[in-house]
Amino acid sequence: MKKVFVLAALCLMGAAQADLVVNGVDPGATWYGWMNVFDMSMNYQWGSAWGTADLRAGFAGNTLVLQSNTNCWNPSDPYWVVNGAPNKMMEGNFYQEWYGGLAGQTVTFNYLVLSNNLAAEGYSTKAFIKVLDPASGWATINMVSANLTPGLNTLTLTVNPIALPVTQVGFAVLGPVSDPAGSIASKAVVVSTVPEPATLALLGLGGLLLRRKN
Repeated sequence: MKKVFVLAALCLMGAAQADLVVNGVDPGATWYGWMNVFDMSMNYQWGSAWGTADLRAGFAGNTLVLQSNTNCWNPSDPYWVVNGAPNKMMEGNFYQEWYGGLAGQTVTFNYLVLSNNLAAEGYSTKAFIKVLDPASGWATINMVSANLTPGLNTLTLTVNPIALPVTQVGFAVLGPVSDPAGSIASKAVVVSTVPEPATLALLGLGGLLLRRKN
């Protein structure tokens, strides 16, 4: 939930020190949306900034809900839908971002997945840490990711020591554009806040949080 810069609490769980720790999902943070579009054979078509509501990523209190994209479903446009079937794969990215400043530092992302019934529909659902290089056409030069499986998990990445790295921490949902009236539209990944490290230690859950998904 919070970006924790003081590391003493993490040491209660025996965690290695890190320069930036992002604990779960903070509805008060600034979140961005980006959509990558592919054909049904996963050939890249284009990408652009996307409203988070249109990504179908949003908060209910302190809980983040991630769902399939439906706002591009248009049965009258064969670019998107052919004979009632999806004709594009959509990768919605919902993330926080840091410009520069983190070069050479370690970023840790702790997150708590409460449930995921979207993966069973064939959608790829992941948490990630990425490093982009604006000097190389915004290429992704480093990345770790993991499937969003229920439970406490963590990702860790050392940011490349380039001049102005752009570091992103967040989630991606990849799958066919879906019919807003169909059954898949109601499926979701639910991510919640992460208890403070000291609380986890008292509950004996520190070891669960330290499972690395690299």
